[in-house]
Amino acid sequence: MEYELYADIWFMTNLLMDCVALGIAGKIMKQRIHMKRLLLAAFAGTAGSMGFFFLLHSFVWYQLLVHLLVNPLMVWLCFRAGKPKQFLCQWAVTYLSVILLGGSLEWCASNLAGMEYFLPCLLFAIVFLWIAEKILECFRREKEMVYDLLLLTTEGNISVKGFFDTGNLLMDPLVGKPVHIIKKKILEEQIEKGKLLPRMIPFHSLGTENGLIEAVTIEGMYIIKEGRSLYLDRPVLGLAEGNLFQDDGYSVILNGKSL
Repeated sequence: MEYELYADIWFMTNLLMDCVALGIAGKIMKQRIHMKRLLLAAFAGTAGSMGFFFLLHSFVWYQLLVHLLVNPLMVWLCFRAGKPKQFLCQWAVTYLSVILLGGSLEWCASNLAGMEYFLPCLLFAIVFLWIAEKILECFRREKEMVYDLLLLTTEGNISVKGFFDTGNLLMDPLVGKPVHIIKKKILEEQIEKGKLLPRMIPFHSLGTENGLIEAVTIEGMYIIKEGRSLYLDRPVLGLAEGNLFQDDGYSVILNGKSL
């Protein structure tokens, strides 16, 4: 069986896909890319792939050179990473973009419309990749809102993770301070020893109009992020069961008024 290859269409298709993949990867990693550099990198990647396709008779060697030489060079030309770890991250995210774009494009072409509707399929693939980028951005934003905490107590210091929740605006009416929510088991031993004295704080939430929550006051708390820290003197911690927390990635829900 013989196939006709239109080099100009293949070149433009791959050039466009490489541009989109690099652009999406830059947005996911929040790295600004100069348009000239992006076009140069995509052109070099597409030209290199096409050149090896026509020069090499071995498909295996073609795949090896494209994936291990051409594509890494394209990523480096676009992002100019200075450290190996950063480059590997850029390479991985770019490959993820290429896989999502190419896979969704191929699926559309073979199952929905056929190659005569290439541009609509490509548009659908770009929209699909944009949605995937937004989902990844949500996960990244949630991760960025997790802080390292150092709780200072009379029994010693405790290192935990805290999630900054803008929806937690609970205030202690007695001392007028924001109330942070902590897993009760973390301070349970100190409470049982009488080192911390719980008191009741009123609260209201969806489904609970008038509720009470146990709270304690500790010596201090450091909120740490990227080497910078904020110290809170004698913070108030509300005690909650573990099922209030969505996962084990954090043990404290920071008050929305604390930062």
